Amino acid sequence: MEGGCRVAVIIPARLESRRLPRKLLLPLGGRPVLACTHARAAAATGICGVWVATDSDEIEQAARAFGAQVLRTGVHSSGSDRVGAALECLQPTPDAVINLQGDEALLDPAAISRVAAALGDSDEAVVTCGAPLPSEEAWRAREVVKVVLRGDDRALYFSRAPIPGAARAADDAGWQSRWVLQHVGIYGYPVRLLRRFLRLPATPLERIESLEQLRMLEAGIPLRVIRLAHATVAIDTSADLRRARAAVGDAGAQDRETEGRADRE
Repeated sequence: MEGGCRVAVIIPARLESRRLPRKLLLPLGGRPVLACTHARAAAATGICGVWVATDSDEIEQAARAFGAQVLRTGVHSSGSDRVGAALECLQPTPDAVINLQGDEALLDPAAISRVAAALGDSDEAVVTCGAPLPSEEAWRAREVVKVVLRGDDRALYFSRAPIPGAARAADDAGWQSRWVLQHVGIYGYPVRLLRRFLRLPATPLERIESLEQLRMLEAGIPLRVIRLAHATVAIDTSADLRRARAAVGDAGAQDRETEGRADRE
């Protein structure tokens, strides 16, 4: 990396995933999911480069095939840990880093640009994004992470539960409040805050919800939430992948995968 770098984008990428194995290598619109995510990041403004961070030979091979820069890391328990390890490979060290989840293949590059711009405005907070919940069903779904905001759009709490809840069941329309959003899988870290965060031990709330961003809130690290007009499909399950394929006009990909497996058997 030549010269200085203000904001770098690092996509942490592991081969296996609990709900949808090998999802980053599955086809979406004629190329791997990871390639789609990388292309979105590369189209953003205000960044100095995009890197894929992985411990997988297969991920590295696929990433280099579509032209990505790759940083090899060890095995890590979270994407933020992997980003932190990859960051130490970049010289000179950037001022800030955007951790973009590899399954955010349909995220608007403008959202990434807005995170980069916010990091340029201030180094006092971690920056993330949220969008209005599309339905009560999404609000109640445990796989959809919700973030409740205070008046200045700083995060108060993240949860898999349907929050905020009304005192009376008959009034339970919390998902329509402008103060709760669906969380979007992107974080912008001033490097000093990322390093501080990674030194902290996991917290009880983090373990209960399985959400590492709660560790930041419990430690007093502020999270600024950028409001997006709508959430895109983060590919976490086979149903998500079908929705993403439909969104890009690639609904026949599942049939082609099935035919390919049959040919190999």
